[in-house]
Amino acid sequence: MNAIAPALIYGAECWSVATLRTRARQRADLLAAQGLRAGQVVLAPDAPAFDLILLQHALATLGAALLPYRTTSTSIQIAHLIATTGAEWRWFPESNQLLNTGCDTALTTETALALLIATSGSSGAPKVVMLTRNNLLASARATNARLELRAGDCWLACLRLCHIGGISIGYRTALAGATLLLHDGFTAANVLADLHRHSVTHLSVVPPMLARLLDLNSTPPPTLRVLLVGGQAISSALLQRALTAGWPIYLSYGMTETASNIALTNPPNLSFPTGFTLSAGVEMQAPDCTAPAQRLRVRSAMVMAGYATPQRQPGIGLVNGWFETADLGCVSADGQLHLHGRADDVRVIGGNNISLARVETVINAAPNVTEAVIVVLDDSIWGHRLIAVYCGAATVATVQHWCQTQLSGAEQPRQVLRMRRLPLLASGKYDRQRLTAMVRRLLRDTERRQSFSIHSTN
Repeated sequence: MNAIAPALIYGAECWSVATLRTRARQRADLLAAQGLRAGQVVLAPDAPAFDLILLQHALATLGAALLPYRTTSTSIQIAHLIATTGAEWRWFPESNQLLNTGCDTALTTETALALLIATSGSSGAPKVVMLTRNNLLASARATNARLELRAGDCWLACLRLCHIGGISIGYRTALAGATLLLHDGFTAANVLADLHRHSVTHLSVVPPMLARLLDLNSTPPPTLRVLLVGGQAISSALLQRALTAGWPIYLSYGMTETASNIALTNPPNLSFPTGFTLSAGVEMQAPDCTAPAQRLRVRSAMVMAGYATPQRQPGIGLVNGWFETADLGCVSADGQLHLHGRADDVRVIGGNNISLARVETVINAAPNVTEAVIVVLDDSIWGHRLIAVYCGAATVATVQHWCQTQLSGAEQPRQVLRMRRLPLLASGKYDRQRLTAMVRRLLRDTERRQSFSIHSTN
């Protein structure tokens, strides 16, 4: 590793490996002087991103663990994180001060942790995942090998650092001796500008972010070798747009519980479901693709120590080291992993099992639809009611006709709504809970207007 090579770029700041090591050691000394001990957990905001990366390195030096949270978190949410994990300290970057939370959780060496991080909560209440140094090292090694990340490369990090897809980039670049080009979150124009301003070789996004980049009629710079897309399923239409524009797409599959991705595919194909190649050392329990898809079970050095409790004991959420995911899938004869959506994405409508993933895939393939999400509402007669929400130039009537010709009766959305922009979580994934609330409110307001119109004509 070249000690004078750039290790971290953030705005006008550009630190060499040697400078980053020195600053991390100084931060570690500051934390130790304020009472932090090895094995303890520090709760810290994910912005400014520059400070969190420095803290990440300092805590690694001390053998303490990091628990990042979104800066907009409420005091109630922060208190819940502390109560859930037993985190002993909270970091305040504006004053360079640690505040003791009153918790005192002694860790044994066998459960020493490096990172505690919340799941995205895209479809329910988030949990906090406990990851050890070995989990993170195994993940970084596997990803770096698959994506050929090496010294001299540059990874632009624009995913929020309070999510595994963002914070894991810091471990990968440090291990490889590559440059971390750091952004405070995602802004399409800023990301595109820095892709061309710096010699960026790697970039991670989720599908909605990719859609925003393509909306700018963007093309990748010649230095970019890897555009890693994950976090949620990508539609064939969006994938086709990106490939046509020349973006070097690698699709990934993984989760917070596995310290980020455990399977990749490149080049991706437009078929559904796409096949993924498992990373080395990942064991997968899944049926053969000649049988119905089932919940996937995974075991690996990358799999978490467990879900956090106030005592941070290991093993919660695991059975003999196996983690059962919420994803349905199978393994084909050539060893490829094929995903069929999530187990909680199947709804019974009129006695039929309906895959929401399939319905979303079909609607996303409609002409002039750039992105689409299915909202599920309860229905007293049919059990559930599907509402399609989309963005794009297609008219509502066109999308409705597409659904009528491409989907079975039970699969067809009862209503189709067009929006200018779909709401996103901090992770960049679709905020399905907020979107459901927006749809309910919109439908309620429409019913009120219709009721008022009927009464007004009487």
